[in-house]
Amino acid sequence: MKPLLSCCCLLLLFSCKIDQTKKEVTLATVPSKEIKSQKDSIFNFGPKPAPNPYEVKLDIHQTSKDSYNLEIQMLLYNNAYYASSNSKKDFKGKFTFFIDDTPFFSLKSNLIETPLHVKQVDSESNSNSLPDWIRVNTYYKQQLEIKTSEDFMVRGYIQFTIEPRCTLEKIPVMIKSEKGIVKFEIDRC
Repeated sequence: MKPLLSCCCLLLLFSCKIDQTKKEVTLATVPSKEIKSQKDSIFNFGPKPAPNPYEVKLDIHQTSKDSYNLEIQMLLYNNAYYASSNSKKDFKGKFTFFIDDTPFFSLKSNLIETPLHVKQVDSESNSNSLPDWIRVNTYYKQQLEIKTSEDFMVRGYIQFTIEPRCTLEKIPVMIKSEKGIVKFEIDRC
């Protein structure tokens, strides 16, 4: 029994032996620019969040010789929303489209909203009112009839309060005609 026990002890002793032939590792220095670029590439997976909670796109389509459709596209990001232009409530920040009075053209109909607004209970107030909030990407259409062949430029703006940020947004726009070409665009001036 002693020889068996001594064999087991020897076997255990040799199996627990520390390996003295470890390699020494040298650390390489990496420039900080490479570290920053690697760090940026690690965290850039998936879509980038939009810096603004909305985006406005404007377009114009000719429907007949002197008739046009102005189109406003509201794209919403990060659970943003705003009050509908069709809301029966008197919101100060309701979506509205203003244009200066002009003899060059006339607006022929009300602003048409697509898709229609959704009625939801307002969880932020204590009343049982049903305000009308736009929470999806929405198109607005306005008919325009040109009354002149002269070049013109008329300014206006789109106004709404974007929630939950609760800021009144006022986007300057212009309708202009140059050499018979009518444009509807954001006024960058």
